[in-house]
Amino acid sequence: QIASKWAKNAESDRISLHLLCLNDPLRMKRLLLLLGMILLTIPLFSRSAQPVGRPSRDPELDVLPGFRNPPAGYGEVPFYWWMGDTLTRDHLRHHLDLLQDHGISSLQVNYVHSDKGGKLWGLTYRSRPAIFTDAWWELFGWFMHEARKRGMTVSLSDYTLGVGQQQYVDEILSDHPDMIGKELHLAKHYVKSSLRLKIPGEALAVQAFRYDRDSLPIVSSRIDLTPLCPDGELSWEAPQGEWLVLAVYASPRDPSFDPMHPQSGKRYVEYFFQRFEEHFPQEAKEGLNFFFSDELNFQLGNLIWNVTFRQEFIRRKGYDIVPFLPALFVEMGDRTTKYRLDYNDVMVSLCEERFFEPVYRWHEERGLIYGCDHGGRGLNVTEFGDYFRTQRWNQGPGCDQPRLGRDVIKNKVASSIAHLYNRPRVWLEGFYGSGWGTSSGDLTDAIFANFAQGQNLLSLHGLYYSTPGGWWEWALPCNHFRMPYWAEMKRLLACTQRLSYLLSQGYHRADVAVLYPVEPVAAGFGKGSVDCAFELGRQLYATGIDFDFMDYESLARADIEQGRLQVSGESFRVLIVPAMEAMRSTSFEKAVAFQQAGGIVIWVDRLPEATERGRNDEQMRRLTAALRTIPQQRVVETVSHAVTRDFAIVQGAVDHPYVLHRKAGWRDLYAVYNVGRRAICYFRCRGGAELWDPGRER
Repeated sequence: QIASKWAKNAESDRISLHLLCLNDPLRMKRLLLLLGMILLTIPLFSRSAQPVGRPSRDPELDVLPGFRNPPAGYGEVPFYWWMGDTLTRDHLRHHLDLLQDHGISSLQVNYVHSDKGGKLWGLTYRSRPAIFTDAWWELFGWFMHEARKRGMTVSLSDYTLGVGQQQYVDEILSDHPDMIGKELHLAKHYVKSSLRLKIPGEALAVQAFRYDRDSLPIVSSRIDLTPLCPDGELSWEAPQGEWLVLAVYASPRDPSFDPMHPQSGKRYVEYFFQRFEEHFPQEAKEGLNFFFSDELNFQLGNLIWNVTFRQEFIRRKGYDIVPFLPALFVEMGDRTTKYRLDYNDVMVSLCEERFFEPVYRWHEERGLIYGCDHGGRGLNVTEFGDYFRTQRWNQGPGCDQPRLGRDVIKNKVASSIAHLYNRPRVWLEGFYGSGWGTSSGDLTDAIFANFAQGQNLLSLHGLYYSTPGGWWEWALPCNHFRMPYWAEMKRLLACTQRLSYLLSQGYHRADVAVLYPVEPVAAGFGKGSVDCAFELGRQLYATGIDFDFMDYESLARADIEQGRLQVSGESFRVLIVPAMEAMRSTSFEKAVAFQQAGGIVIWVDRLPEATERGRNDEQMRRLTAALRTIPQQRVVETVSHAVTRDFAIVQGAVDHPYVLHRKAGWRDLYAVYNVGRRAICYFRCRGGAELWDPGRER
């Protein structure tokens, strides 16, 4: 076992980063521990066999060559803002010369928006030439060629170009108006005699119920009124008593984009990504690499509908959802959870199959990396219906970290998606809004902290083509040649290039998996389980216990071996179920089986009461009878006593360490940051230690 004095980052040495390599006496090879941050490995086979920027999972990796000389694709990918100015070749060429040989892999062209017009933001500032004009394509092709001469690729972000922004998505909707999305709505009316109702959309399910004193429908009294309103107009004479009429209808939201449309992903590729390949059939093969999706928004909620949904639902679930659509809005007994989870499952599956996966496949077939920073960044677990399931269709799931932030939950959601689905990279968009006063020390500190939390692709938000009048002040600064520390950035970006390479190889190692609580929210129980999961994540990580979030599909496909959950190269000893009122039956049954096989399952605060089978499921009640819960405030203590810690500060002050452990080839690699200079630390592995400094070439 290892307990090593720590060379850390305190005050004067605050942002130093060291790597520790441990000699394995059994194999005469080395375990790599990265101190200050701990890192990874590189393939033994030729780098040319690996697509650019893609890691290796080879069990015989030797990390040292890649540490000394990282292959292409691991440098920074800055956001290069073409900011509503006149784009000239001389100006662009000058910037490319400044950026050359500074550890930059690719330039991510972005456009800014004004405060006028547009649906999502103001309309895109018009530069000259205007985006997607013939002159723009000619300039972009020249720019791609010039960047390649300097060892960089180029790409384009979709920021400001989405729904309602008078760009390519609106072009799709104009050419294919059937792709405008529809949302489900509920009209509710209390009736004692007669009702005359004009339904403002396509009437799907119109039903009358007697209701109790709490205004809840009495399901057994249901009367189907749908046949009475074929033209959207209802005229009904109610029987004696008090009745509640629920009318579920679908109406278009214009503009919006329907991700469940059978051609949605195909058209999205055709009108955006494919155009780059069409304009540059030869140059694109080596000139493009990192596309990026920023704050994707279909302008639709989570209750959406189209002409194919009903039949797809019947095919997948074996019953018709239409008669039960009111249950998506109103509590209707024990089967309410079933209808809501079944609807959500089909909706998300259609979005995956028809939009997210085709976009992913287009990039995957070409060896490109498609990154993202979407909406809630995983904090909204039901964004797009299920954030985890939909965002797995990115080669670089990611998030932003504004103002030098280091939000562990956002980072862990993104990195967990990459870990559990073997995605090559985790995209860090940092650190807009930190201000022109941001120092090189502030920037380095933020990069190291976020990398220790699981990031491995750096995209500094600030690289401005121009700064007339200090436009877009909320997003400052430009972190590159406009800052006084630019002379030192070459060394910093070389350091982050090594970190990016090392922290991408092999597999993540953590003892704890926290179930990502989509089902309670989708089932209408509120976000108490989300608050519980995220707070536990923060508490665990703050004490040096690393973890992953786990989605229900990864849990379902995990193997139980020797008291551990094995999935996608990951291995978990502990599964935390965070106060989930509802969960998938497959998740519940796998958790129980894991516990019975010697695994550690922590049921926090409460046991689940519902699955997609509904409430009061007899099988669930039988299994829960033998289960016990643990209060949220005792979870960290329980984990610490249940397993031998992978990392611990044996001696010295404990003040929120950042910890990452990866297994790359025959090395165990630890990244630890924010640990006291004289601390003595424990690592659960064997070998002789060697300290590496990613800030210096060996």
